[in-house]
Amino acid sequence: MPTILIVSASPLDQDRLRLGAEVRDIRHALQRSRNRENWKIESNEAITVDDLRRALLDHSPTVLHFSGHGGGKGGLCFEDANGTSNLAQAEPLARLLHHFKSQLKCVVLNACYSEVQADFIRNEIDYVIGMNAAVSDASATKFSVSFYDAVFAGTDFRTAFDLGCTALDLNNMQDSDVPVFMTGARLQPVTLSYSALVPEIERTVYAFCNSPFAERSTFTTTGEAAKGAMEKYYRSSMHRTVRSVRVVSMKQIDADHWAVDISGSEFDILYVMIKDRSVLIEWEASVGLWSIPPKTVIAVGPTEAIIARANAQLSDYYNYDFGADHNRQAFQSIDLGSNIHGYVRRGTQTHRDLMEILSDGNEHQVTLQVRKVIDSARLLMIEEFLSPTWLYSTPEVIEEINKE
Repeated sequence: MPTILIVSASPLDQDRLRLGAEVRDIRHALQRSRNRENWKIESNEAITVDDLRRALLDHSPTVLHFSGHGGGKGGLCFEDANGTSNLAQAEPLARLLHHFKSQLKCVVLNACYSEVQADFIRNEIDYVIGMNAAVSDASATKFSVSFYDAVFAGTDFRTAFDLGCTALDLNNMQDSDVPVFMTGARLQPVTLSYSALVPEIERTVYAFCNSPFAERSTFTTTGEAAKGAMEKYYRSSMHRTVRSVRVVSMKQIDADHWAVDISGSEFDILYVMIKDRSVLIEWEASVGLWSIPPKTVIAVGPTEAIIARANAQLSDYYNYDFGADHNRQAFQSIDLGSNIHGYVRRGTQTHRDLMEILSDGNEHQVTLQVRKVIDSARLLMIEEFLSPTWLYSTPEVIEEINKE
């Protein structure tokens, strides 16, 4: 039978927490559940790190729930033999939980600033929840009870997390954006803070994907202005409906824009603009649109400047005029994908901007201004670094949007 092990500590030298009430309310959640016979709860209060180790050995839990104080990088507050604080660091905790990973599927750290420990523990455990800031006693308990209401009802841990955060919103309680959901190294790594706009993002993307190509522009930031580019982009594509979409993770780029990892849609990464609780898709950025398609660049090699949204990576490929010894020294080669290479003059601001992002050796989405300068259309000069993401609008488009 799956077991939830609740461990709690409120050392004498810390502010007192109503941890007994949280344990009681979680037990009541199980008693209310139709599946009460399918779960078991074990609890251990005033816990030391040794008590934790023994409790894990005794109960082999499916879920480990810690309630208490957190000190960020300082550690989680357990008690020592005298009842005062003993800070447990993230790395030793993760190493301890490593030995129980075959049975332990989820760890909930219901403590202030426990995101630090959660990020280490995710290397060992599939699902981990931590807190990215201080959280009130009342909010912590409301989140926990709502989370376990869902778990006991049979939902997955991600849905239970969303429902726990939603419960805070519905009860007009603060801290709904404090819990953080993480998945471990064995799964697709995800870090997701709750956003009340997740349902609206999912509705917008679902409607976009299931609309005819000719009507999709209404869901984008550029509206009617995107129709021509969308018609060309989807010309040879077959429309496929989607059954459901789901936000996996979100990363804020600036005050209005987010990069969203969303499953079930045609996008790998979706860029959205969120203003006044309305969601619009940054379509050009989401599909990685070049001002001239890469295949056309290769075939025709236009000499005017091109906006290139590229999966860029450092390269050692030099050929044609760029293969000369003096040019190898003067230019850095960048793989732009689609069998196209770019070259940026070393020592320029554009070179410095690119190296700041690409020096880790990985592939990154960037937006560049490039131009054909030699006979080979596959080898382009990088003139300007426009954006560290695919999110970029020309000044003319920005002016048009502002008019609206």
